[in-house]
Amino acid sequence: MFSLAALVGFVCAIVFGVHLLIDRAINQAIKSHADMDAMTWARELNANLLASDGALSSGMLTEDQKAVIDAAIKYGKVYAFIVYDTKGRMVYSSDYGAPDPGADRPVNQTAQEVVTSGTSNVQVLQRMSPAGDQSVFVDAFVPAKGQDGRVIGAVQVYLDKSEIATFYHSFLDWIGLLLPVVCAVIYVVPSVAFVMKREQAFARGEDVRQLSRYDALTGALNRHTMSTEAKKRFADRGQDTQIGVFFLDIDKFKTVNDTHGHEFGDAYLKHIASILIASVRETDLVGRMGGDEFVVCFPDACLDLLERVGQKMMHAANQPFEYKGKTIQGSLSIGAHLADPDESGPEALHAADLALYHAKSTGRNKMQVYFKALDTALLRRCEVEARMRQAFDRNEFEVHFQPLSKPSDGSIIGFEALLRLNGADGAPISPTEFIPIAEETGMIQALGMRTLRQAIETAKTWPDDIFLSVNLSPAQFQKGDLVSEIEALLTELAFPAGRLELEVTENLLMADEERVSAQLVGLKRMGISIAMDDFGTGYSSLGYLWKYDFDKLKIDRVFLEGFEFDNLRYREIIETIVTLGHKMGMQVTVEGVENEAQTEMLDEFACDQYQGFLIGKPMPAAQALETINAERPGETSAA
Repeated sequence: MFSLAALVGFVCAIVFGVHLLIDRAINQAIKSHADMDAMTWARELNANLLASDGALSSGMLTEDQKAVIDAAIKYGKVYAFIVYDTKGRMVYSSDYGAPDPGADRPVNQTAQEVVTSGTSNVQVLQRMSPAGDQSVFVDAFVPAKGQDGRVIGAVQVYLDKSEIATFYHSFLDWIGLLLPVVCAVIYVVPSVAFVMKREQAFARGEDVRQLSRYDALTGALNRHTMSTEAKKRFADRGQDTQIGVFFLDIDKFKTVNDTHGHEFGDAYLKHIASILIASVRETDLVGRMGGDEFVVCFPDACLDLLERVGQKMMHAANQPFEYKGKTIQGSLSIGAHLADPDESGPEALHAADLALYHAKSTGRNKMQVYFKALDTALLRRCEVEARMRQAFDRNEFEVHFQPLSKPSDGSIIGFEALLRLNGADGAPISPTEFIPIAEETGMIQALGMRTLRQAIETAKTWPDDIFLSVNLSPAQFQKGDLVSEIEALLTELAFPAGRLELEVTENLLMADEERVSAQLVGLKRMGISIAMDDFGTGYSSLGYLWKYDFDKLKIDRVFLEGFEFDNLRYREIIETIVTLGHKMGMQVTVEGVENEAQTEMLDEFACDQYQGFLIGKPMPAAQALETINAERPGETSAA
């Protein structure tokens, strides 16, 4: 009996000892797990909710920030949280929101100590209910830091760990009952179950972290995560490792939004993001930087890889996209750069951005690899833009006038107004250089109307039968009020609409046909003549000629330049265009007329107007008036 009792006692002692050891280990695991969860969530809070001091001062959360908090509470990780300022006073509470501006805010000593010390204070609280159920809570005070690493307050996170504690202790009781019988599996079963439960808990935490890493609309990395991850790739690369960078955006995305609505635009953004993500390797990074701008980072890349991936992206983006019965065919512009081994991430991104700007300024729907001359081009662009703004403020833009003549007698019948600008050093800046900058910066709206006003004021001094021709930029049609603006200007200056000719290009019609169409019709109803400029250099759709009922067709100078080295071929082309224009009831003007041999050929085709250096170069307003006076003395307008 003694021996049996001793054996039973010995076994019970072993079971009890193992029970105590397991109980102690599980309690320690609960505390470690709680500490880790509190610190992890607080770090996410610092990174995603308190990136600036604004959240502490205003107590207002954005919808994205609320989404992260709601997701955390939904998964049972966060019971409540409170944000404190640097003095330990409450700024925001998940239970009560922000305190009233005039309310007295007491100081929380623990929060104040955390702010002062810069270290966390985490407490695990265990309570037992009368029914024997155990509740475990974690009360964590963590310093809140701004983007510069400075402590800007404190965050109190209250986590409910009762569920996992109940599981651990229920599991312990189960082991205590079966231990004498199933000693062989006493390690395997709890270990597997413990690991599975822990993975589930971490999976819930990962869901919250995913919300803070990715752009909610497109699924690409958000700006903060993309910047952080790309910085790591650049910091960890080897000496022989090259990193590629794409900076890209969607061509004319604003027009897509304006034409089809923001719901369509959001769907199109998701579509483009899916193309980018599907085109890269698993190790590559795709991030949305905002709006329609994306960045792709290629660790361990080469130029061949960048070319292949870029072409793949553009080909996929060029395919028709359909959403709720609406279809568009879009495109991408890509700036690419293969970073040097000593080049930083921001420097590489800047180079890719320069390449993107070059791709867009030279026609869009293309991929441009960075080259060093782009840095010089950027400096030049900045210089020209600064000079343009200065010239606009000082009214230093000039309007010159190039004459158009009647082939039959060479008399001047009109002038085309051409904008001119000199640099600070007095050297002329080409319109092909400053006009695109004016369009990109939005200056073209005010500059175009000022040019038209100045040209009309000059034309009023000419005889009434001499017309004025002015070019319109596609950007001037974007606001949709061009007709009313020009009508008001003509009324104010008392200038007949019949003496005004406005020139447009095919690019304008292809960019936003519906909006442009209505405004062209409005201009023609006023009696203004509409001319298609640079005909033959673009798409040259006959449908445009029929639809818009142009009054004039202007043949681009490139055809006369071609005539100089291939007479027969270009003669036939010019004759065909002239015949086409006349058959459609339009006058035909030939640009770039520079010698008598050209006029001899053109006279055979009965062209209506000539324009070029042979007729006259662009000249200031005073010289234009002198030219008219020399040809028709005493016939200038009385205005």
